[in-house]
Amino acid sequence: MRVAITATKKPPAYLREARMRAGFVSRGTASTVVPFSPETIGRHERGDVEMEPEDALVYAECYQSPDILPRYCATCPVGRAIGRTATDRPLAHATLRVRRLIEDGQDVADRLEEIAFDGVIDASERTDFMEALDFLRKLEESINDIILIGLGKEKAAPGATGSGQARK
Repeated sequence: MRVAITATKKPPAYLREARMRAGFVSRGTASTVVPFSPETIGRHERGDVEMEPEDALVYAECYQSPDILPRYCATCPVGRAIGRTATDRPLAHATLRVRRLIEDGQDVADRLEEIAFDGVIDASERTDFMEALDFLRKLEESINDIILIGLGKEKAAPGATGSGQARK
């Protein structure tokens, strides 16, 4: 007997936020520049319909919001499988985190050099190697946090009035 499992999925809030930052207070006004109907935009924003990579590219371009791309990648099946993240951290926190990790990075690099010396990761080195990989993942995540901040820091556009004119 098979039992259906219903998983509740958190909608991608970043799409609605990007639309609002672009100055489109309604999905109808957004559809003047995005080649999707207001209904499709709503389905994407609510997570009712899975976005394709091409959809993420369209939204990023039309909303002039490149931070949509790493956020999408963190939620797509491949991104989830490889541990891709898109974490919103305050700039000060993200900067301190990168600085501390970079300070610790030399020790990790030295240990990796010792492990790599003979070209083989033997059983006695496996734990240190796995810890180094964990460290590198944290460093990558922290670097991506800074990149995400850089991509997303734009002043909000004034609210769209619904005049029907396409934005340049």
